[in-house]
Amino acid sequence: MAPRTSEPIRRRAAEAWFEDAESDLANARSLSRHREERTAPSGAAFHAEQAVEKGLKSLLLYYEIDYPPKHDLGLLTSLLPDGLPTTEVPIAGLTVYAVEQRYVAGAANPMSLSERPTWDDADEAISIAAQALAAISVDLATAFARADAESIAEDTAQTQRSDPTGGIAPDSE
Repeated sequence: MAPRTSEPIRRRAAEAWFEDAESDLANARSLSRHREERTAPSGAAFHAEQAVEKGLKSLLLYYEIDYPPKHDLGLLTSLLPDGLPTTEVPIAGLTVYAVEQRYVAGAANPMSLSERPTWDDADEAISIAAQALAAISVDLATAFARADAESIAEDTAQTQRSDPTGGIAPDSE
């Protein structure tokens, strides 16, 4: 069994991945807002999927859960600890917008344009991604608060073990 990574390092890694997730969501929203400049709904949907994928990976990194190098949001969600609000957001459907969807040749039928997302599809993906990142943010904040509380309790217990009087000098009468 590999040694555990310290909580502060796991926290920093999770925060960095979550920041990248937020950047992907901002990119998706920007592409959607600039449709008149001929941005592509597939690009917006891709960034929405990437936002969720990176958000999920931030949780998995924090909890030290190994994950395969796949763009499968359902699989990543299934690896999360039970009871997290993130698992309630219906994100598995965004997997179709992962890397392979960005290229027509990656589609099941490269000549079929019906497989490419529309702006309605992209906007729905962006909405789902925003919901997912909100839930992931809550999950991370809860995990960080729990770790902080455990650290305080551990520090308090250590102090009590090293000074059972609690810092109060006994009367010297």
